[in-house]
Amino acid sequence: MIRRSPTRIGLRLDDLQEYEAMRKALEAKKESERQPTFNPPSWGGKLPQSEIQERIGYMPQQNQPAHPLPNI
Repeated sequence: MIRRSPTRIGLRLDDLQEYEAMRKALEAKKESERQPTFNPPSWGGKLPQSEIQERIGYMPQQNQPAHPLPNI
C-alpha cells in the first residue's frame, strides 16, 4: 500500500455561503411537503369507526369461515 502525506482541505467563505443556500432550499422544500396538521371536524359529529381504524393503521381480522370438514 502506498503511503502519502494527508491532503489539506481548505474551507472558503464561498463554500459556507453555498452550504447555507442549499440548507435553506432543503428546509423550504420540506416545509412545503409537510402535510397540514390534523383538525378535528368542527361540526362535532362522530367519526365512523372504520375511518378511525384506518388512521391509526389498525386492520381488523376478518372472521374466518369454519372448515366444512373437521380435522380427524
